[in-house]
Amino acid sequence: LDGKLKKAEDVDEEEKSYGIFMHSLVLSNYAEVMNVNNKRLDIIQDEREKAIFYYTEEKGFDKSLIESIVPKVEAFTFEEKSLKVSTHIINEKMRIVSRGTPEELMKRCSYILLDSKFVKKTRTIYKEVNRVLNDMIKRCCTVYALAIKDVTKANIIANVDAYVNGMTLVA
Repeated sequence: LDGKLKKAEDVDEEEKSYGIFMHSLVLSNYAEVMNVNNKRLDIIQDEREKAIFYYTEEKGFDKSLIESIVPKVEAFTFEEKSLKVSTHIINEKMRIVSRGTPEELMKRCSYILLDSKFVKKTRTIYKEVNRVLNDMIKRCCTVYALAIKDVTKANIIANVDAYVNGMTLVA
């Protein structure tokens, strides 16, 4: 994800979870870089999108490189209420990346990323996630969540609600 090749067995579980999070964060970002004569002039978008862009760039993740590897499918990219959804081709599947309010995404997620594994959402896990979210909400101005879901091209759903349900909460 950061442009370096590594053997999968050499990557620890925490690093895999971090990679999934950063990859999802980069793909959920709608900021665009304005270039003139190969020099970056400005980042176009609101302040939150710019903050995501600068954070991921600071961590060594190149938005344009990632987007060239996993291109966006514009036909399945949209905004609705408190939800932004983009779809990307990755490993011959389509990955739905959704960003929105924690309340909106939590009701759409059936799984949660824990220790690099997609774990079925249980009441115990849900309570722990809510505890962490409430702590974040007390400390922050804005809190949003990220979720992903992989589908095959044959399973593309026209109904928006079905399209963004059964997701996995990654952050």
